[in-house]
Amino acid sequence: MNYLAHLFLAADNAESLIGNLAGDFVKGRISDTLPAGIAAGIRNHRRVDAFTDSHPSVAAFRRVLIPEHGHYSRVIADVFFDHFLAVDFNRYAPENLDAFLTRVYATIDPHIDALPGSLRAVYPRMRDEGWLASYRSMEGIGMALFGISRRLSRRPDLAPATHFLTDPHTRAELERLFHEFFPDVMALRGS
Repeated sequence: MNYLAHLFLAADNAESLIGNLAGDFVKGRISDTLPAGIAAGIRNHRRVDAFTDSHPSVAAFRRVLIPEHGHYSRVIADVFFDHFLAVDFNRYAPENLDAFLTRVYATIDPHIDALPGSLRAVYPRMRDEGWLASYRSMEGIGMALFGISRRLSRRPDLAPATHFLTDPHTRAELERLFHEFFPDVMALRGS
């Protein structure tokens, strides 16, 4: 899962949203100095990632990407999941994506000083540059993959993977697998 999905799967309060978003920015042991709600959000983020990694539809999704992208298929799949969620947001939510993001940002913004680690620097850019809303477009997905490529040590060129989303056959297969998987991960919200 990537940023949008983790926010979507969080509880509707600032600490849960922050913790679920921070899961990619907090590595290793969760500090005892973090507020309990943020720590719980980070633990939920990790639980969602573990569930995602073990889901058969996710394994099938990644197998489509592996021949070209090998080890990086996991990273690409996470970004593609956010794309499919963004373009079909109303299938899973009672509000549209823009209303959801407005609400999420309004909830997090008063607590920006509580953002752990490098999330404190990344979050304002994410919000102000419209990263999550851009996941609806191929340009936005390409930019997200390019940005990830720059942060990885081997600097793989991940942006061309968008061809999987523009090819009607592979897009249909990936989209089908996402919609098989996503209701299952949504069911974790209540547990």
